[in-house]
Amino acid sequence: MGRPRLHDEQLRQRLLDAATDLMAAEGPDFSLRPLVASVGTSTSAVYSLFGSRGELVEAITLRAVRSFVDAQLDAPAGAPMERVLGLAHACRAWAHEHRTMFQVVFGGSRGSAAVEEARESTMQPLLEVVQDAVAQGVLEGDPQVAARTIFAALHGSISLELLGLHSADEADALFDAQLAALWRSWATPEHRDAVAA
Repeated sequence: MGRPRLHDEQLRQRLLDAATDLMAAEGPDFSLRPLVASVGTSTSAVYSLFGSRGELVEAITLRAVRSFVDAQLDAPAGAPMERVLGLAHACRAWAHEHRTMFQVVFGGSRGSAAVEEARESTMQPLLEVVQDAVAQGVLEGDPQVAARTIFAALHGSISLELLGLHSADEADALFDAQLAALWRSWATPEHRDAVAA
């Protein structure tokens, strides 16, 4: 009978969870010592499971990006308006549920080529929806510009909310008002009033 593995998948997930919290708070240069102490292991586990400190940071970020993109892909299908609003609400709900992952994905620190490519993919579901909406004559303008503008506005609104700058009793109304304004700014004239302010 073989010896049990000390550095197994369960430990890997615990390290990823704890490292996500540290990276969100301190950035990618967080110390490994408090990380391994918090999960009751040693730095050798990090090197055994991830190969290097840099690969750990990459694994944290790629996992967070995948989670964010998956949340968007799980948004309800439907007409273009329903899809755009559904994606917006999916992004917001995910950010509330995964605050530290949100910080890891959008915290601003540069990463490896794989990390930067993954971060670019965070807007892909919205871009595809906007492209379809433009093709159907529901939205107008350059789909890339429209999607980037919408994505930036959503990110800013969600960030302010997570920072506590929108009180809980006004956050929903502010978010809905912003969605209505974003919709009107890109909708064709006959679809402009489809989203109530």
